[in-house]
Amino acid sequence: MKRNGARKLKSHMVSFRVDEDYLARLDALVQQTSYSRAEVLRRCLAGAPLKSTVDAQALTEVARVHADLNRIGGLLKLAIREGVSDRSTSHRLNLELLDSVMDVRKAVNRLAGQR
Repeated sequence: MKRNGARKLKSHMVSFRVDEDYLARLDALVQQTSYSRAEVLRRCLAGAPLKSTVDAQALTEVARVHADLNRIGGLLKLAIREGVSDRSTSHRLNLELLDSVMDVRKAVNRLAGQR
């Protein structure tokens, strides 16, 4: 952990026992942040924020799906404006739209912690 711009040497070892509940909570933080157990504890002691990589991944996925929805929306608008006579194109666009909506739902559920 950096303090005042200088990197501190980690020269002391700390070892202690915890019950299963504390270990489960620590491991949940490790899984959410992708830090090691030691780094999670260091950051907690320093009062540093723990940044969730799960949220970042879900937000990236939502952004990707948002771009897909914009593309599909543009194609649907074009199809309506020009009058699509090809039923297979219309059907394909509807399926793509449904797939994208399901992707959004999955990402939102992950963000809400429902997996």
